Amino acid sequence: MSVLDTTDVLDVAGYAAAVRRSLADLGPEQVDDLTDDLEADLAEALDDERHVAHGRGVLEQFGPPVEYAAELRAAAGLAPAAAPTGRVRLFGDPVEDTRRLGRWALGRLRAQAWWAPVEAFLIALRPAWWLLRGWVVYQLVALVLGVSGWLPRNLAAFLVLVGAVVLSVQYGRGEWFRSRRVTWLAVTANVVAVLAVLPLLAGAHDRVAASESVYADYTAGRLSGGGGTQTIIQDKAVDGVVVDGMQVSNLFVYDAEGNPLSDVQVYDDRGRPVRTTFDNGFDQYWFPEATEPWSFVSRVDSDGRARWNVYPLQGAPTSEFTYDDDGLQVLPAGSSATTPPWPFAKAPALDAAPEATIGAEGPAPTPTSTP
Repeated sequence: MSVLDTTDVLDVAGYAAAVRRSLADLGPEQVDDLTDDLEADLAEALDDERHVAHGRGVLEQFGPPVEYAAELRAAAGLAPAAAPTGRVRLFGDPVEDTRRLGRWALGRLRAQAWWAPVEAFLIALRPAWWLLRGWVVYQLVALVLGVSGWLPRNLAAFLVLVGAVVLSVQYGRGEWFRSRRVTWLAVTANVVAVLAVLPLLAGAHDRVAASESVYADYTAGRLSGGGGTQTIIQDKAVDGVVVDGMQVSNLFVYDAEGNPLSDVQVYDDRGRPVRTTFDNGFDQYWFPEATEPWSFVSRVDSDGRARWNVYPLQGAPTSEFTYDDDGLQVLPAGSSATTPPWPFAKAPALDAAPEATIGAEGPAPTPTSTP
C-alpha cells in the first residue's frame, strides 16, 4: 500500500499547501525544489510506527507550517522570510496575485490522483520550455520590429534570439529576476509567452506546411566585390510566380521590339491578378544588382484599391523605409518608389510570325522536291 493511502492524506495535502504558502516570497522554481515530494514525505513520517509522535495529527507532529517552512529555508541556506510591514495597500500586487492564482490552481490539481505523474512529466520538460519561451519572446520582438522569419536571418536577429534564450533559462533556473523590483517583468513575460506560444506554433506549422525551402544561386558582382556565387535560402509560397523552383519577386515585360514596358497590368486566363508577393510590402527581396535588400510598394487604381499586379513592381532599398503609426512600412517625405534595375536594357526583338507547329523551336524547314 502506498504511503499516501492513509486517513491523513487530506491533512497532509492541506499542511503541504500551507507550507508552500509560507514560501510564497521565493520564486516558483525554488518553492518546487524545496517542497518536492513533500506530501509523500509527510505521509510516510505519519505512517512510521517508530516515530515518537506516531498516531498524532500532522500539526502536532510537525508543528505550524510557518515553522516547517522556516526549517526548509534554513536547510537550503536561504534568508528568513521578511516580516510583514503592516501597511495597507489600496491596490493589489499583480505579480503576487498571479502567483496566488497559480498556487491555488496547482493546489486544486494536486488534489487529483491523476495529476502526480503529469506534474512529474512536466517538470522533466522544464528545460525545453525555457528554450521555447526564449523563442516566443524573440518572435514577439520580431513582430514588433516588423521582421519576418521563424529563425534569425542576420546577426542582429540572432543576437536577440540568443539573449532571449539566456534570459529565459536564467529565470527558469532561479538565477536572475529574483528581486521584487524586477520580478514583475519576468512574470509578465512568462504569462505572455504562455498565451502566445500556441498561436505562434500554429502559424509556424501552417507556414511550414505551405512552403518549402528553395536554394537559389546567383552571381552578385556588387555583393561579392567583383564576382562570386551567393546562396540564398527563401520560402517558396504556394501562391505566387515560380520559375525553375525559385519564387519570383518581380516581373519585367518587354514589347515585340525588345523595349522595356512599365505599368503593365498582368492577369491570368480567369481574370485574376497575377501577383508575385503576398506580404503587402513587409518582406525583403534580394536581386543580383542590389547592394542591400529591397521592399516593394503597391500601386493604387482609380477606385483607390491597392494593386500588386502592376509590373515591374516599384520600391526602394529597405533601409530607406520608416514605420507609420499603424506599424506599416512607408517611404518618408522626399523619397519615392523607383524601378529596380532591369535584367537587360533591351530584349531580343521578335521578327517572325508565331510558329504554327506544336513543339517547334525555330522556322520550319523548307520542303524540297524530289526528282
